[in-house]
Amino acid sequence: MRHGHLLRYAVALAALVVFPGGLAAQRPQAREGFWFSGGLGYGSLGCQDCDAREGGLSGGLSLGGTLSEKVLLGVGTTGWTKSEDGVTLTAGTLAATIRFYPSATGGFFLLGGLGLGAVNLEVDGVGSESETGAGAVVGLGYDIRIGQMVSLTPYWNGVGISYSDGDANFGQIGLAVTLH
Repeated sequence: MRHGHLLRYAVALAALVVFPGGLAAQRPQAREGFWFSGGLGYGSLGCQDCDAREGGLSGGLSLGGTLSEKVLLGVGTTGWTKSEDGVTLTAGTLAATIRFYPSATGGFFLLGGLGLGAVNLEVDGVGSESETGAGAVVGLGYDIRIGQMVSLTPYWNGVGISYSDGDANFGQIGLAVTLH
């Protein structure tokens, strides 16, 4: 058997494992009970008085319960970090969240949340300083079912943090694994 045939068989087998009904038939988007989502990606941090934005690692975790096939309530964290030359800057939120799916059977959702936000600057050998205030997150994503209770979820979130001496904001794009 030639290598080309092996590759075709491997791709066909993988497609049947991931999408047993075929590539065109995605698994149903039933949502019920407890849910969990965790993801990583890229983020861009800035502030109202900043001259430029900084890129860095970004991600989040969230969990909660299902109110209906269209509404999920939970709590979630979002985070952004960058380390360079002994200086580490982080920003993040801990917020109550709501996921709204316009279609009970579709994978697209909108996200909103309010809670606490924090920004921390740490310099190796010198110390660190933190600011805490209000945090908010808005976002969107799409659950792509790959198993009966598992989805790959590409997402985008916009995050805002406001504290007494200033503000920070970051956008994040990433890929999460969601368990329904």
